[in-house]
Amino acid sequence: MCESGGVSAMSAIRELVFAPKGGGQLPLPDRCSLDLSCFEEPEVQDALAIAIEEILYVVTFSGIELQALDGVTVTSDCRAAACALQDLPQGQVPLEMNPQPEVMEMARTAAVRREGDLRFHIVLRRGLALSTLSPEPEMQRLALSCIAHEAAHVDHESHLYRMFPDSYGKPLECGNRLRQTFLKAMDVWSEYAACRSSAMFRPEAVEEFEGILCRAIEDSSAAALEQIKAHREGRGAGDVFRELQQIFGDVFICAGYLLGHVHGIERNLKDRTPHLEEIFRKKPSVKDLLTRLERILHELWLREFAWDSIEVFAPIYDLICEMMAQCGLVFARHEEEWRIFMYEEPEAVEEARKALEGWTKQSESREQ
Repeated sequence: MCESGGVSAMSAIRELVFAPKGGGQLPLPDRCSLDLSCFEEPEVQDALAIAIEEILYVVTFSGIELQALDGVTVTSDCRAAACALQDLPQGQVPLEMNPQPEVMEMARTAAVRREGDLRFHIVLRRGLALSTLSPEPEMQRLALSCIAHEAAHVDHESHLYRMFPDSYGKPLECGNRLRQTFLKAMDVWSEYAACRSSAMFRPEAVEEFEGILCRAIEDSSAAALEQIKAHREGRGAGDVFRELQQIFGDVFICAGYLLGHVHGIERNLKDRTPHLEEIFRKKPSVKDLLTRLERILHELWLREFAWDSIEVFAPIYDLICEMMAQCGLVFARHEEEWRIFMYEEPEAVEEARKALEGWTKQSESREQ
């Protein structure tokens, strides 16, 4: 089959060939690897190789570009496999591989260096790959949509790399900001873009994404208060801050999933379920933040091919910081030192924020 543009010889690690002699040019690599070594049965490997190859053609015809695809690996542990693939040269920094919420752990996309170029490798959970062969249409659709989502990551992440090569493999230059939180802001965009590009393959998933966002919002305040109390009991401010930015960064990432999906099916945040409406009624400040996030993400989408610097993600970063401040954490940079302040009462947070603004302005005026 290799000669005609299909799957290469019998092996657990196959080679998919997309540019056979005399074939037309599609936005696919000439060839890429397909690792099916987690399956022992040759007939299963054969069937999965054909199914995955067909899906890659389908998502490409939908408008997702895959020239930067390095390969596909099927595994029982997506996180471990993705981390192992990120074998970057000494001195370069691998992308973070944090735990993901529930259904998002079905697959991952990892950046890898190949002959000096950055490419992207899709990692699929074993059960998800088998769903491509399921007799149930719903399971097939789930598998297709998840693979399409990861394919969209390949498309958008490769574009981001072409625009800003220094955003991968080096400490991120994000100005007077905390790198970990800025990476969260970039992740929000990444999931938004991937969901928007792949939403057509499973429109009904909007209910799942909305449920995940609702739970993240509901759990975030209590989790933040618990961390702040731990600080009062002696836990280091730096450790507490890292936990808090993880909590609120993940809320925004969940929002990115939902907003990308609803925009992909030509809806918006106003078309929400009673559950999310009830949360917004109880937390009007969260509604305001997510409404602003929706506008920012849509503008980023419209201008994706005209970004002038990595500063385009700063407005998302600012929203994450604003949500942390609303829940009791305020931080500011004074000269070369970060100062972190935590409060359990909303009134105290507001007073602290005003004081910090005055302190920062005085510092800036002295520098001038």
